[in-house]
Amino acid sequence: MDSGKRPAAPPQHPEFTPPGQLPGQHPGDGNGLRWTVLLLGVVLLGLLVVFVLPGLVDRQAAGPLPPAPADAVQGHVSAPVDASDDARAVAEQSLQAYLELRARLELDNVSAWGEPQWGRSAALADDGDRQFSQRRFRPAADAYGEALGLLQALAGGMEQRFETAMAEGVQALDADDSDTAIGRFQLALAIREDAAALQGLERARRRPDVLGFMRLGEQAQGSGDLAAARTAFTQAVELDSEYPPAAAALQRVSTRLADIGYRDAMTRALAALDSGRLTEAGRALQQASGYKPDDVAVRDAQRRLAAARQQSRLAGLRRQADERVHAEDWQGAVSVYRQALKVDPNTGFATDGLALAQTRARLHEQIDHYLGKPSRLYSDEPLANAGQLLEAAAGAPGDEPVLAGKIARLRRLVTEAATPLPVSLRSDGETEVVIYHVGRLGQFDSHSMQLRPGDYTVVGSRRGYRDVRKTLSVRPGKPGPVLVIRCEEPV
Repeated sequence: MDSGKRPAAPPQHPEFTPPGQLPGQHPGDGNGLRWTVLLLGVVLLGLLVVFVLPGLVDRQAAGPLPPAPADAVQGHVSAPVDASDDARAVAEQSLQAYLELRARLELDNVSAWGEPQWGRSAALADDGDRQFSQRRFRPAADAYGEALGLLQALAGGMEQRFETAMAEGVQALDADDSDTAIGRFQLALAIREDAAALQGLERARRRPDVLGFMRLGEQAQGSGDLAAARTAFTQAVELDSEYPPAAAALQRVSTRLADIGYRDAMTRALAALDSGRLTEAGRALQQASGYKPDDVAVRDAQRRLAAARQQSRLAGLRRQADERVHAEDWQGAVSVYRQALKVDPNTGFATDGLALAQTRARLHEQIDHYLGKPSRLYSDEPLANAGQLLEAAAGAPGDEPVLAGKIARLRRLVTEAATPLPVSLRSDGETEVVIYHVGRLGQFDSHSMQLRPGDYTVVGSRRGYRDVRKTLSVRPGKPGPVLVIRCEEPV
């Protein structure tokens, strides 16, 4: 039935009083006027339905549904059984309300979700058209009213239909009935656009592939290929992360694989620990911890590994320290012992070795102080300190050749620094000669004496002449020096 047109009513029977006839006027009087008025009314109604109604529907599409005649909503029209003008008016009002609501529902895509009520309402409207064309206005009004009631029920039940379709779609999806689920979600989407319905439709369309991966995973699991089973279940979860059986199967297989991997890793770790292969044990324990990070056995093995690594580290440092001691590299030994004490502050070899190494390092440093610059020994105080140092080092063990050599060289230097050497001075018999820190020599032409190695300041003075100042250097192993000192420049 066309929603925009309805057949015009046939001419009114002569026994009815047409609109516009004055009371008491004979039906035959003004017959042309009567038919003209009726014809104009039908044409205007048709024009209203065809041209005005669509615009009205468009303007009111977002607004509330128009009120229907009260008796039309009840599915019947209170009209006389004859074809009176009142019955016709009621039928026309019911028809107009029906057409307006039908237009509204067509905008809501009712044909996709409103069956069978939608088809039934159209059939009733068609019946109303036939009744109306036969001038049976009361049956026409009843038919139009019933058709309108069906449309109103459709309009009022849209939300319930949507909720029902969604619930049935979810139920079908839970039962792996993808075809039914697709139909239900499509019906819900036909009623309105909805994210949950769209998601349900996509899940329903993917469900056959999900089930296919589930079958592959179960077959692989049955044959003992847990890795292939995990791959299949993972693909099922990636297709539908909200499918509980896939998530449960993946968790189950992953747990079994983790148990197997954990046992294998722990077996390798313990075997490597027992044989001292600490690097291999560390890698295996790292794998085991990846499977079960909080496992008690893993933590115990990690503590064993840490202790073994500590002992291995200390053993290596002890070897290094022994090498430094053997080479009499006492500063190097001090550094190694300190590293060992950082690893374990209570390790005995490092505590004892550090004390000895520091003592030996200080002794070498003190001896090197004089060996590096022997002229320091030419002063009384440094010479005395060097003598005391030799006395303290006299008890050095003989298995330290480097220290023994240094002690021997220092002893020789001390002996040389303490042994006077002959020196000769020449003057003019008139110059007064003085050697600082030695004494006044007076006037002489030549003078011989013995002085310890060192540098001496010799000053000559004479009345009427400028003083002369010279340095006398006395060195072990060199010929005795001869110094000429006299005042020759008058003032």
